[in-house]
Amino acid sequence: MTPDNDTHPASIEYLVLRDGRAIEIVHLGEGREAPGAPSSARDAEIACAAADLAHCAACGSTLVQPVEWEEEGPRHWRLELRCPNCEARGTVVVEDAVVDRYDLALEQAAAALARQLHDIVQLGIEDEVRSLSVALETGLLVPEDF
Repeated sequence: MTPDNDTHPASIEYLVLRDGRAIEIVHLGEGREAPGAPSSARDAEIACAAADLAHCAACGSTLVQPVEWEEEGPRHWRLELRCPNCEARGTVVVEDAVVDRYDLALEQAAAALARQLHDIVQLGIEDEVRSLSVALETGLLVPEDF
């Protein structure tokens, strides 16, 4: 699935976590519109359809994710979707433009999660350093402990 030039990210950054997993972070290019800023009625329709893919009809969750997708003809994709909240599943066939918009939204959400994870890990490290510092300063840890 290749997004068109209007929605293609300007750059992709890979963040490697301490456990070796890599996370892809997508940065939009300057002068490009974010998925939430449609420029025409057709763009608004596509954005709405892509947003609908993330909503679960069964429980209302906005965390629906694709588990499989494959081409369905020259301009459409068949997506199998799953709700992590209620485990509801469904299959839809949507046009390229909707899938491109949905894919970009998924990449942006993954990037936001990666940033949050990085911040949480950083706070945890800082907390561990503070605790170790206090333990060393108060004599709770001595060289023999190592």
